[in-house]
Amino acid sequence: MKRPAAERLVALRRAVLRYYRRERRDLPWRRSGDPYHILVSEIMLQQTQVPRVIPKYREFLRRFPTLRTLARARLADVLHAWAGLGYNNRALRLWRCAQIIVARHAGRFPNSAAALRALPGVGQYTAAALASFAFGEQTAAIDVNVGRVLARTLAGADILTRRELAQLAVAALPRNSAADWTQALMDIGARFCRPAPQCAACPARRTCRYARAPKSAAVAESRATRRKGQPPFAGSTRFYRGRVIRILTNVPSLSLAQLGVQVKPGFNLSDRPWLHAILRALQRDGLVRISRGARISLA
Repeated sequence: MKRPAAERLVALRRAVLRYYRRERRDLPWRRSGDPYHILVSEIMLQQTQVPRVIPKYREFLRRFPTLRTLARARLADVLHAWAGLGYNNRALRLWRCAQIIVARHAGRFPNSAAALRALPGVGQYTAAALASFAFGEQTAAIDVNVGRVLARTLAGADILTRRELAQLAVAALPRNSAADWTQALMDIGARFCRPAPQCAACPARRTCRYARAPKSAAVAESRATRRKGQPPFAGSTRFYRGRVIRILTNVPSLSLAQLGVQVKPGFNLSDRPWLHAILRALQRDGLVRISRGARISLA
C-alpha cells in the first residue's frame, strides 16, 4: 500500500488530537497509569461494551486492588467478581496472568509489547495498548475502532488486510503521542466512525477520504441497517456455560445429576451428553475439573 501523503497525515493527526484534548471520554482506567488497572480494563473490554465494563471494573478493583491480591485469590472468587461480564475464560486468563507476573517477574509487569505478548490472554493489540498506555512505548495498537478509522480516513476503504492496516497505523503514528493518539481514534470510532458512519459530525471529516465519497458512506449505512441481529443469548451454549460457572462458584463440587438439575429445568438422562459436551469444553478451557468419580468443580 502506498504511504499516505505527509500533509494528509499531519492534518489527520492535528484534527484527531485536537478533538481528543477537548472531548475525550472520561473513563476510569484513563485516570490510572497502573499497568494492572489498565490490563484489567483491556481484558474486560474484549467483547464487552464500555457502559457495561465501567461498574464491573470498579467493583473488580475494589475486590482485588492489586496484582498480588488477584494472584492469591481463589478462582471461584475471581469468577464471582466477574459475573455479569460473560466469557469467563477472560477472567481465567487474567487470573493466570497475575500469577505468572508474581511468580516469574516478582510482581513487576514486563514493560514492552514484545514481552507482554508472552502472558496468557495478551494478544498483539492488548500488548501494544498496555505498553503504550502504561509504559509510554511509541507503538501502534489496532483494535476494531482504530482499524476502521484508519482504513476510512487514509485509504477511503471499509476493509483492509491486516498487513495494510499495520502499515497505515505505523505511518500515521505521531512521534511522541502514541497513547493519546490511540485513545483518540478509539473515541472517534465509537462515537462517529461506526459501521454506519456519522461523517457530518466527525472531527476528522475534512481530511477523511471516506467522508468525501458519499456513495461509500451510503453503502456502509445500508449494510449496517441490513445487518442481522445477534442470535438470542438465552438458551445458547454460552448461556449454559455461564450458568455452570455461576453454580460452581457457590458450591465446591457437584455430581453430574446435581449440576444438571440446577443448570437446566427438567434435566433428564437424555440431557447428559449435552451437559457432558459443555463440561468437556469448559475443562479444555481450564475452567472446570471433572474428577474420576464424575464430580464437577471449578479448576
